[in-house]
Amino acid sequence: MRFLIAFAAVLGYASASAILPLAHLGINAGDAQAAAIDATVAAQDHARAAIEGNLRANEAAVQWNTEAVRQAAEASRDINENAYWNGVAASQNVVAAAQSQAAALNGIAAARAGLWGAHVAPVGPVAAWGAPLLHGGLGIHGAALRAW
Repeated sequence: MRFLIAFAAVLGYASASAILPLAHLGINAGDAQAAAIDATVAAQDHARAAIEGNLRANEAAVQWNTEAVRQAAEASRDINENAYWNGVAASQNVVAAAQSQAAALNGIAAARAGLWGAHVAPVGPVAAWGAPLLHGGLGIHGAALRAW
């Protein structure tokens, strides 16, 4: 762009120095000077248009980059949000599975207690190796357990 502006200035000075020899050819000096001024103005207009086009292109590039960054940030936010909610759902599934397993084990303990008689009832959770803790009946390793 600077080159075009410098070129227009040089063209103006060169046209002024070229006016004198044209006088011998019968060309009016005023017409030659007006033509030189017109050429200078046209070159300056062309340089200005090129600069404005460059500015528009730069602005469009900045807008495109800004939009691309916004879209990338939004995609990242969506990915992180989905990962968070997937983690919440997975932890809820684990809790539900543990509760289901505990209910099944309590059901087994209640069924075993029902098989041993009405006086035997489960007191608490099933022991780690599957033997129910029983009130008034046989518990772990055959020891008698009492409710306190």
